[in-house]
Amino acid sequence: MGAKKSAATIAVKGKGVDSSFILRIIIGLLFICLGIQGYVGGSKGSMGVGDLYDLFDSDALVYLLATIVLLSGVILLVPMFIRGISEKIVKVGMIVVLVIWVAVIVIADFINMPNNPDWLEWFQMLLYHLIVLFGILQVTGKALK
Repeated sequence: MGAKKSAATIAVKGKGVDSSFILRIIIGLLFICLGIQGYVGGSKGSMGVGDLYDLFDSDALVYLLATIVLLSGVILLVPMFIRGISEKIVKVGMIVVLVIWVAVIVIADFINMPNNPDWLEWFQMLLYHLIVLFGILQVTGKALK
């Protein structure tokens, strides 16, 4: 009998793909989508990043933030498939992703909290944000060391 694969490993074409690989793809795609939403002005339904975009009166600053969010997602994805990208760039990109998401949680869930919130809805959104945060921590853990 061969060795058993861990529960966190998925068999793909005879090779093991760690769940952190898939999580990194998902988080990278999330940040790319959130960056695109900044360009098209879709702050509604953007999982709190819209609250960051709404902080800026200047379209130039919104586009700058959207570019940073988009590039952070790209920096998470590209090194997984293309070799030769500087490890420092990847590390900085991962830290930027983490900082942006912590800012999203602080601004969307605490600073911009309505005066009379629906507590269950607020708590649910906070939990969604925390799930993404811990996914980001899982993916960026090596960059933080």
